[in-house]
Amino acid sequence: MSANNTAKNVPSEDILNRKWDECISNVIVKSGIGLSVGIVASALVFKKRSWPIAVSTGLGLGYATSQCQANFNPRLVPVVKKESK
Repeated sequence: MSANNTAKNVPSEDILNRKWDECISNVIVKSGIGLSVGIVASALVFKKRSWPIAVSTGLGLGYATSQCQANFNPRLVPVVKKESK
């Protein structure tokens, strides 16, 4: 078998597993970054209030879930069409 045939014959379970792995890692990383940004902002700017932590963690989580949604259903992603002259 050539390399092209083996690349095309990937089982659908493997594709789905890769998408879920990417989604879970995105959620962990982006919500973690949001949490750390919120902690720093809370400590430095907002006099140790808790709402910046919740807001920034929620923003990171929301961004990660929107990327997951685009990864699982790419047809829902809006496409910018170039105007022809």
